[in-house]
Amino acid sequence: GAIKVYKWPFPKDVEDHTVMGFDPQYGFFQGVPSNDPIHVLVRVYVVKGNDLHPMDLNGKADPYIVLQLGSKRISDKDHYVSKQLNPVFGKCFEFEATFPQDSLLTVQIYDWDLVGSDDMIGETKIDLENRFYSRHRATCGLPEKFEEQGYNCWRDAMKPTQILAKLCKDGKIDPPIYADGQVKINRLTFSLHTDDVDFFNTKSAEEHMALAVLHRWHEFPRIGCHLVPEHVETRPLYNPSKPGIEQGKLEMWVDMFPMDMPLPGPALDISPRKPKSYELRVIIWNTDDVVLEDDAFFTGEKMSDIYVKGWLKGPEDCQCTDIHYRSLTGEGNFNWRFVYPFDYMIAEQKIVISRKESLFSWDETECKIPARLELQVWDADHFSADDFLGAITLDLNRFPRGAKSSKLCTLGMLKTDGSVPVVNIFKQKRVKGWWPFYVKKDNEDLELTGKVEAEIHLLTKEEAEKNPVGYGRNEPEPLDKPNRPDSSFMWFLNPLKSMRYILWHNYKWKILKLLIILALAIVILLFFYSVPGYTVKKMIGA
Repeated sequence: GAIKVYKWPFPKDVEDHTVMGFDPQYGFFQGVPSNDPIHVLVRVYVVKGNDLHPMDLNGKADPYIVLQLGSKRISDKDHYVSKQLNPVFGKCFEFEATFPQDSLLTVQIYDWDLVGSDDMIGETKIDLENRFYSRHRATCGLPEKFEEQGYNCWRDAMKPTQILAKLCKDGKIDPPIYADGQVKINRLTFSLHTDDVDFFNTKSAEEHMALAVLHRWHEFPRIGCHLVPEHVETRPLYNPSKPGIEQGKLEMWVDMFPMDMPLPGPALDISPRKPKSYELRVIIWNTDDVVLEDDAFFTGEKMSDIYVKGWLKGPEDCQCTDIHYRSLTGEGNFNWRFVYPFDYMIAEQKIVISRKESLFSWDETECKIPARLELQVWDADHFSADDFLGAITLDLNRFPRGAKSSKLCTLGMLKTDGSVPVVNIFKQKRVKGWWPFYVKKDNEDLELTGKVEAEIHLLTKEEAEKNPVGYGRNEPEPLDKPNRPDSSFMWFLNPLKSMRYILWHNYKWKILKLLIILALAIVILLFFYSVPGYTVKKMIGA
């Protein structure tokens, strides 16, 4: 409040800037709002919470919003966010308030509990009446630009020209004059610069010029002040049972519109973005130059039993090719398809995963991870753990373009200095080429351990349903069986092949020599065995 005692008539040498440019002869309290109740439409936008205090034993919380204004109370308990300390609410709540009775808005965040009463995490309080009557016009923030449609559509009930005219009227000055890209108010002239020559002939030109003046309203002497711009407030949350200790933050804002004026348009839709469903299809065609990890059992030759595994959402989403046995050159042939359905948040470039954290969880928890395809090459062992040979991680939004041939595939493709062309699979949809497998040494240097020829194809959920494919080489649209050499087999399940491709292939001449020696030994043995009997028969004339 304000109480002033002043000499009448008002002395000319006394100045008081609290009068906002009014004629002091009519008193200092011109423009003070009346004491009559005023009806106001209040829109409360709650965007998200940050770093909320955990309330459950698992270190998380299940927050939801409760609003109170006067005798009115709104609870959004049915739409609690499961197991989140940084929940995205994206809600708009509307009240019809009466000032000065309904002046204090309380926004509370509660923790939902399956059993027992819900606990309050924290709350924040806003004096709406103080904002409504503020000279800084805190009822609805001023946007940077004037838009008549789209997501940034003007949401105030009054257009910029109307707001500027009202401010001039309240300040007892002449209304603004718009001409040739300039706005003239009293002795001040504001210019709006633009490269578009036809801009000032459009219907909204005056609105743009008026908005530019409103952003500079503080430059006016005596009556000018900073007007509240469009912004999202970050308000601390406090719990009365824990005074002075912050329980998190809440991002929100409030718009207010007098009911005795034309009502504004519909409320903004700030609901959380919905992820879009995609299907990623990865065909592993071949590998080349894969390091040879094992020694052959009989021959001691270097070889590997190669297979490739990959995942998108995590190891639980892992898919594997079949095994190319006994690769002696590092070459593997697969013709194997991986299929990964996933939900993707385009604006955040994140994959959204909803899953239960444990068997006893009541509902699913949503988490977001980077959109990365992980491919690994392994050596299969039947009597011990498989050996890891190499890997490559492809960021689906930015990964190196595949080489056209195995010879052109090098570790230089993994450079991030901008010299290597990159691909965004969400724009290109389909790519094919060779990519290197590598491992990191102890000194952080990369070592090439193989190469993979793959084809990556991205489809929306609708496109995938129209053109379904099978996993691996299965129907529909089966892939051809790979043309593998005859020496690719599991030795202890194919003994005849083992004799042919391992023993005979490697010890052919030794085996032939051994057989010849055995045949000669048998002939000589039979000769000496039959000579005595034959000799006796000759002697007795039999």
